[in-house]
Order: sequence, then C-alpha cells, then structure tokens
Amino acid sequence: MIKTALVMCLALAGCEATPTTFEVSAKSASTQQIETALARWPVSTPGAMGAIKRPFFATIHIAGKRTTASGMLEYHNARDFRITAATEMGAVLFDGRVNWAGVTVLRSLPGLDKNIVEILLKDMSRAFELPPSLEGLSYRNRKATLQKTLADTHRYTWTFDPATGVLMSTDVDLGILDTLRVEFKSYNARGWPEDVVVTRKARFLDVSFSFTDNNVVQGEMPHSARGHADGDVQQ
Repeated sequence: MIKTALVMCLALAGCEATPTTFEVSAKSASTQQIETALARWPVSTPGAMGAIKRPFFATIHIAGKRTTASGMLEYHNARDFRITAATEMGAVLFDGRVNWAGVTVLRSLPGLDKNIVEILLKDMSRAFELPPSLEGLSYRNRKATLQKTLADTHRYTWTFDPATGVLMSTDVDLGILDTLRVEFKSYNARGWPEDVVVTRKARFLDVSFSFTDNNVVQGEMPHSARGHADGDVQQ
C-alpha cells in the first residue's frame, strides 16, 4: 500500500510540474478582452481621410550598421502602407510602399541596398498582420497564444496578455533558423502600438520604432495642414 501510494504521489507531482495548456472558450472573458484590444488597432477609413499618418523615431540596425531616423508611416492596412524615413541630417534614408503590386522602393540613400529595404518593408507587413480569427486560442504559462498558417504559407504565432488583451508579440516562421520576431512594447491612448521592435537575426535586421502621434492623427487634420505636414514626402 505504501509503495502504491508513493507511486501515485510521484505521478501527481510530475503532472503538476508540467505546464498546462487548454483551449479558451469562444467567448471567455480573456477572449473578449483580446477581441476588444484588436478592434482598437488602427484601421484606415476609405474616403476623404485617406491613410492614417503616424510620425515615428526609429533606430535601425542593418548588416552591422546603426542608423537613427525619423519619418512617417502612412497606413491603410497590413498590405497597404508607405514608410518614409530620413536621417538626422534630413536626407531620405528610404521611401517605400507596400500595396497590391507588392513592395516598391521609391527612393533610398546612396549606398543603402534596396534589397534590404524591401526585406524590411515585407517584414513590417508581417508585423502588422493580425489573426483572421481567435479560433484555436490557448493558454500556456499565463499567456494566451494563437498559431495559424496564413495565405503566405508561413506560420504565425501571436501571444497576448490575457489580463489586458493586448498583443505582446508576433513570431513568423520564415524558414530554417529564420524567424521574424515582433515585440509590441507599449500602446498609446488609442490602443495603437506605440513602441515596436522588429528583429530578424537571419538577416541581421533589428529595428525599433517609437510612434509619437498618441492622440493626434495627422490623417484627421484639415487638408491644408496635411499638405504642409507632408512636405516633399508626397510624389
């Protein structure tokens, strides 16, 4: 009897030491929190307002070189946006967009390989990608995790804070030893990502963005003010 009881205790102890994973019900409190947080992400309204314009500061590490920049993200959605970044001296570091035609590098600083800019823009598109649904959401180690393979054939893993519902990170499996890691460090008053770090070690890419708009969205300014703010960024 004592031996049997000891075996059972050891078995139970082993079970308790193993992290538990379980599916979250479709409308649990945590799922509702996540749905609410995702619904607050920026979404462009078609029509007169045009793109949402978000100014930023960035620190960019590419191929062993470090650059600081400031610029503008003109955002419609994850597959339709434009990023213009300038150096501290005011020279255009790069100007590129993503839309139905794919990635287009409009301008880049002499000496900056356009292929690197294309990679960065593609990775930013993946960074902005949100799950099409929360089906399959599960808890593990006090985090809510969701994995899905999207139309681009890559596996995405989104990790949420179940207490607040906000997206904490996105990991995209791009190949053997090639993972894109996106960390959402903070959110602004609107519930939009404020501090974002994009890392892809296989490409020696590490970029941190700090968006500075908070409650002011330039896409909502009067037309005359928008024209002044855009400067020579527009084509």
